[in-house]
Amino acid sequence: MVAWLMICCQFEFIEEIFKEISSAQLNHMKLSVAKYLVGIDTCVNDVINWCLDIKSNDVRIVGIFGLPGVGKTTIAKVIFNKIHYCFDGSSFLDNVSEKSRTNDGVIQLQETLCYEILGYQNLKVGSISKGINVTIERLHRKRILIVLDNVEELNEIEFFLENCDRFTSGSRIIITTRDKHLLDTLTKNNHVMYYKVKELNKHEAHKLFCHEAFGRNNFEEDYSELVNQFIDYAKGLPLVLKIIGADLYGSTKHEWESALDKYKRIPKGNIQKILKISYDGLDQTQQGIFLDIACFLKGFYKDKVVDILRSINNHDLYYDIKRLIDKCLIIVTEDNKLSMHDLIQQMGWEIVRQESPEVIEKRSRLLCYEDAPEILIEHTGSNEIRGITVCLPKPKNMKLNLGKMRNLKYLKVRNVICEDLGSLPNGLRLLDWNEFPLSSLPSAFEPKNLVVLNMRHSLIKLDEHFERCRFGTLIYMDLSYCKNITKVPDLSLISPNIKELDFEACINLVEVHQSVGLLEELISWDLSGCQNLRIIPRNLKLKSLKKIYFDDCESLEQGTEALFSSIGYLIALQTLFVSLKNVKEVPSSISNLKNLSFLCMDYCDNFPKAMDTPDCFPKLETLGFRYSNITTLPEINIRFPKLKILYFHHCWNLREIPMPPPHLEILYIEGCGSLDSQSRRRLLSQLGETFGLPQNMELRFQNGSTIKVLEAPYHSRFFCG
Repeated sequence: MVAWLMICCQFEFIEEIFKEISSAQLNHMKLSVAKYLVGIDTCVNDVINWCLDIKSNDVRIVGIFGLPGVGKTTIAKVIFNKIHYCFDGSSFLDNVSEKSRTNDGVIQLQETLCYEILGYQNLKVGSISKGINVTIERLHRKRILIVLDNVEELNEIEFFLENCDRFTSGSRIIITTRDKHLLDTLTKNNHVMYYKVKELNKHEAHKLFCHEAFGRNNFEEDYSELVNQFIDYAKGLPLVLKIIGADLYGSTKHEWESALDKYKRIPKGNIQKILKISYDGLDQTQQGIFLDIACFLKGFYKDKVVDILRSINNHDLYYDIKRLIDKCLIIVTEDNKLSMHDLIQQMGWEIVRQESPEVIEKRSRLLCYEDAPEILIEHTGSNEIRGITVCLPKPKNMKLNLGKMRNLKYLKVRNVICEDLGSLPNGLRLLDWNEFPLSSLPSAFEPKNLVVLNMRHSLIKLDEHFERCRFGTLIYMDLSYCKNITKVPDLSLISPNIKELDFEACINLVEVHQSVGLLEELISWDLSGCQNLRIIPRNLKLKSLKKIYFDDCESLEQGTEALFSSIGYLIALQTLFVSLKNVKEVPSSISNLKNLSFLCMDYCDNFPKAMDTPDCFPKLETLGFRYSNITTLPEINIRFPKLKILYFHHCWNLREIPMPPPHLEILYIEGCGSLDSQSRRRLLSQLGETFGLPQNMELRFQNGSTIKVLEAPYHSRFFCG
C-alpha cells in the first residue's frame, strides 16, 4: 500500500478535489476494476516487464490489441494502477474513439490530460490546434504515463502522437485498440511494442463462467456438460462469459437447456447475437430502458436516469435498472453514473438500426454522428421517433424542424448552429443542447414534461418567454457558463420542483430572485464563479439543500450573511463552499450544521472561533482553506476526528499544522510561503508518527519548492507546497 507526499506550487485544482472527490479524479487515485478477475495476472506482468520496461529511458508506445470483449481496457487499468506512481504524472483517457467524434470531444480530451497530469482544472484550450500546443508544451518536461483507451482510427490520436518525440525520456503511452493495423502505422515514426490479448483458456473460462452463473453456490456436477457447451460459444471472451453466466444465474436446468438451444442457432463468433440473447430475456419495459441508456443516457448519474425514466413510464424504475445490472448489460461506476461496455452499446445501436435498416424515420431512436438526415431538416417528422442525438464532428449551420415529432422524449444536440428554431416537441423529458445558439426557447414550446434542461455555454437569456414557461416537472437545470444570463427569475412559479440548480461561471449574473431561497425541493445550488453577482435571497429556507457553492463570487458582499442567518433552516447541508471576505466573525450557529461533511472557506483572517468547539461538525471529512491569513489550526485531530482530507491553498501566513487526525488520507498544501523547510520536516515527522512513514525517506527539492513523490506503507496521499 502506498502513501504520497508531493510538494507542488503550480496545481490549481482544489475545486475539483472537493466537488468530485467521490469520483476519484485526483491524480494517482486508483482506477476501478472488477472485483473478480481471471487470467489477467500473466498479461499484466508480460506488458509491464517485456513491453513497458519502465527502467528504460526511451519514449515508448505500447499497443494492447485484441478482439472486442477480450479485456483490453481491464488489463490497461490494472497496469495503470500498478505503475502510475513511477511517473511524474499520469492520465487514463477512456473511450477515446467515442469522445473524438467532435471537436469539443477532442478538446475535452486535451483538457482532461492537462488536468489529470498538471492539475489545471480550469484550463480551456479553445481549439484543437491551440490545444495541441498547450498540451504538449505543458507536458514535455515531465516523465509521464498516458493510456489512450479504445482507439479505432489513427486520426483520433494524431494530435497527440505527432509530438511524441517531445516527451521526456522514460515516458510511456499505452494504446488499447481492436485494430493491429492501426499500431502498424505508428511504427513509421515511433518505437512501438505490441501485446495481443488472447482469449481465456478453457480452465480460466470455466472459472469465470461458473462464478457468474452459480455465484457462491457450489457448482453442480450434472450441469457440467451444459457449462462446457456455453463456454464453447463464448470463445474465451470474458465479456461474453459474464453476460451469459449472469443471464443464467438462478435458472433451472431446463431453462439452461432452453437457452442453449437459442445459442446453437447463432453462428459461432457472432458476438453481438450472443450478447443479444441476454437482451431478449428482458421484458418490454426493460428493453426500452436499455436502449434509452445505450442511445442517450450513458454517463448520466443513476438518480437522474431514474427520474427521467419514471416520468416516461409512470412508475419507479430501480428494479428494472437493477435487472440490467444483474445481467451485466450496464454497470454503475464509483461516482454512481451508468455506463456500459462499448460492445454492448453498439449492440443496442444495432438493435435500433434493425428496426428499419433502410427507412430511418421508422426507427425509434436516431443517432446522427456524421450529418443530420433530411427528416430533421424537412418538416416531415415521425411519431415513431422516441429520441434524437445530433452530435456532429464540427459546427454546422442548419435549420431543425422537430415540431411534428410528438413522441420525442430525448433531444441531445452538439455542434448545430441555427438562426431560428420553430418549435420543440412538448413531450420532451431531456433537452441537452450545449452551446444553444439562440437567446430564447421557441415561443410555442410548452415544457410541461421536461425533467432535465442542460444548456451549458449557451446564448440563452432567462427572458419574458422563459418566465412564462411552466417547468412543473423540471428537476435538473444546468445553465452554467451562460454569459447572457443577468437575472434568475421567480422559480417558485417556473420550476417549483427543481432539485439541482447550476449557474456556475455565469459571469454576468447579477441577481437571483428571492423565491429561490424558498424552493423546498432544492438539493444542490451552484453559484461559484459568478463574478458580478450582487443580490441573492435574504432568507434561505431550503430544508432539502445538501450542497451549496458560493465561492469566487467577488461582488457578493451580503451572501455570506444571508447564508449564516439562515443556518437554522439548512439542517440537511452536507457540502459548503463559502467566502468569508468582509465577514468579521463566523456566528456560532454554524456549528448547527451537524450533517456537514465537506467545508471549503476562502479569505479567512483567522481560524473561526465558532469551529473551535467540541463536537462541531461531527461528520466532517473534508476541510479546506483558500487565500486566507490563518497561521495555525487548533487540535484538529480532536476537533475533527473523522477528517480525511485537509487542504491549504495560498494561505500565505500558515506556519504550523498540528498533529493530523488518525483517518487523514489527503493533505494538500500549496502556495503557503511561510511554511518553511523546517516546518515541513516537522510536519513530515508528525506524519511519520501517525502513519508509520519510513524514517529514511529522502526529501528532494526541485526549483526550491517541490518534494519528489515518496513511497510509504499506507494508502494516504499528501500533496504539499
